[in-house]
Amino acid sequence: MFSPLLVAGGLIALFALSVVFYNLFLHPLRKYPGPWYARATIFWSQYHSFKGDLTFHVHAFHQKYGPVVRVAPNELVYTDPQAWKDIYGHRNGVPENEKDPANNADPDPAHLSIIRADRQHHSKLRRLLSHAFSEKSMQSQEPVIKSYIDLLIERLRKTAEKGDPQGTDIVRWYNFTTFDIIGHLAFAESFGCLANCEYHPWIEAMFSAIKYGVMMAALRRVQDNLAGIVVNLIPERIRKQRAEIFSVTDELVLRRRETAPAYTDFLTHLVQAEKDGKLELADVIAQGPVIVVAGSETTATLLSGGTFYLLTHPLVYARVVDEIRTHFKDQSEITLASITGLKYLLAFFDEALRMYPPAGANQARVTPPQGAQICGEWVPGGTFVGIHQYAQFRSPRNFSEPDVFAPERWMETGDPRWEGDRRDALQPFSFGPRNCIGRNLAYVEMRLILATILWNFDMEIVPGQDRWSDQKIFAVWEKSPLMLVFDIHDLLVNAGIHNAAGSIRHLPHFLQQFLTEPFHALVDKLLQL
Repeated sequence: MFSPLLVAGGLIALFALSVVFYNLFLHPLRKYPGPWYARATIFWSQYHSFKGDLTFHVHAFHQKYGPVVRVAPNELVYTDPQAWKDIYGHRNGVPENEKDPANNADPDPAHLSIIRADRQHHSKLRRLLSHAFSEKSMQSQEPVIKSYIDLLIERLRKTAEKGDPQGTDIVRWYNFTTFDIIGHLAFAESFGCLANCEYHPWIEAMFSAIKYGVMMAALRRVQDNLAGIVVNLIPERIRKQRAEIFSVTDELVLRRRETAPAYTDFLTHLVQAEKDGKLELADVIAQGPVIVVAGSETTATLLSGGTFYLLTHPLVYARVVDEIRTHFKDQSEITLASITGLKYLLAFFDEALRMYPPAGANQARVTPPQGAQICGEWVPGGTFVGIHQYAQFRSPRNFSEPDVFAPERWMETGDPRWEGDRRDALQPFSFGPRNCIGRNLAYVEMRLILATILWNFDMEIVPGQDRWSDQKIFAVWEKSPLMLVFDIHDLLVNAGIHNAAGSIRHLPHFLQQFLTEPFHALVDKLLQL
């Protein structure tokens, strides 16, 4: 006689095997390539989402299987640049590919952030927010941005004067600066990070909340009820931190509502719309966390990754510094308008965005019920589709020597190595009607910050950090400290050195490689005199 438990176990095993068989041999996506264990069950992809290494596995899959890979029973990912238009682009009367509902972490389903809002509400919010990113508004915001950069320079100068060979963590300083700037531009008050040389509790809570959100999204993909059960197993500390984020945001928005800055900030038109009865106060409050995270963490991440690649590529470092210090005779000359003349610095940031995209993981969409045409193939309705930026930007199908850090690939140098690059593949701020509204401000802010630092200081990475960029991705990179040593720039001593560096970069490539190491050894000797 069979035991009820044995029968139940057998039925469960039979059901599981039938699901695997269906996914592998009968599923509408069965023709798409991918590893069998990913195609068979959703558990593999969500397990690696939990671990923070899914994007790197996807990159390896694209190398093996091609530009479209099935990474879960009902999910396709792409590296073909055409996918940007087909997945995220304007649909012109055709239903859009909706955002993955599993990623909705907004606390109030009735009042969603601009990231989660439906097409109509998103358009309304975007129109109101766009005023803050106009050229006129950015010019009015410049004194605010520069005041915090000046404070950053003051703090780094004190660090340099100490001469600690262990260095200081530049990741913290970048976060301090960008969070203070965004706090002022969003709520008319700073988070006080630079003033106090420490993180505001809101920011520390935010880092935990991002990781928490990614893990909950992975569970919702498997089974929504499962996420509801597991949420009770999340440490009480993290749940309290998440609640604190929304509580503090409420207070910040309410205080901002009663003030009127002299410039157009991120909430100016949202607050006015609420006072005019066109929005509810809850709609304004819902935008707070998104504005802070999108306007600070991503910029700080790119600055951190960019600095790592800058200091591990001496020729690039020499050329960036040379451009900045020959272009500006005084720090006061570094402005929103003047930094547009730094062509190599812009190319450097484009390459940093390619190698270390702040949002390197997938931003999944779901095809409408009638399906969608993606990269020339019809994809059934209800399919998850998307692009892992890290995988696309490192694909040899899109970029020659994809693991080589070369800002020159973004300049019209005539170098045949980069002629075949698919520049349209690089969309680090996403694409289409839901792309990042703050793209121009981000470019301006990161160029202002790095240019001002490099005008004032010589930087050196503390040895032993060659693999700093080997990190996990939970929506954003889980960054380790990046320890740097700062030396105050001496205009008289270094003028000749940077002229020499500028001369070396005009030599043929093989001579640059031959002369760079002896040149830097000579520089070290000179600076020790």
